[in-house]
Order: sequence, then C-alpha cells, then structure tokens
Amino acid sequence: MKIEKNNKKLAVVLELIPLTAALITFILIKSQSHSELSRNVSTITMVLALSGFVFYLLGRKLAGEEPAVRILGIFDLLSTAAVIGFYILAIFSFGL
Repeated sequence: MKIEKNNKKLAVVLELIPLTAALITFILIKSQSHSELSRNVSTITMVLALSGFVFYLLGRKLAGEEPAVRILGIFDLLSTAAVIGFYILAIFSFGL
C-alpha cells in the first residue's frame, strides 16, 4: 500500500515537469530579457517540454489509472504538441 502511494506521488511529480517547463519556456520567449542565461534555460526547458510524452508514459507505468495522473498525462501530451506547434510556426515565419 505504501509503495503504491509513493508511486502515485512520484508519477504526479514527474508529470508536472513538462508542464512547468513549457510554461517557463513560453514566458522566457515572450520576455524582453535575452541574456545568455535565459537562452540556456529556455533551451533546457524546451527539451523537457518536448519530452512530455516520455513523462506521460512514465506516469502511466508508475500509477496506472489514477485520475490525477491521467489528467496530467493529457496536459503532458498537450505540452509536447504546443512545442511542436511553436516550431511549426517558427518554420512558417522563415518562409520555408
């Protein structure tokens, strides 16, 4: 019983990583500060947000059919889709 509870907590924490990374990425992109540190943080958080489907799979493996994990998993997949959409918009803005 205790192991299942720890797995659920771990799954929820893992599922929150891409969500927070996507938010941080889009805030840094929209901000006026374009320092070297903000570029590095933006790159790292973009990769974490893009790997949302990996965290989705990890969360489902750890906690299975828990409602909180299922809902966060949907948001993880949406964060991945948002990053892919951002790259598609960037490609179209360059006229490719």
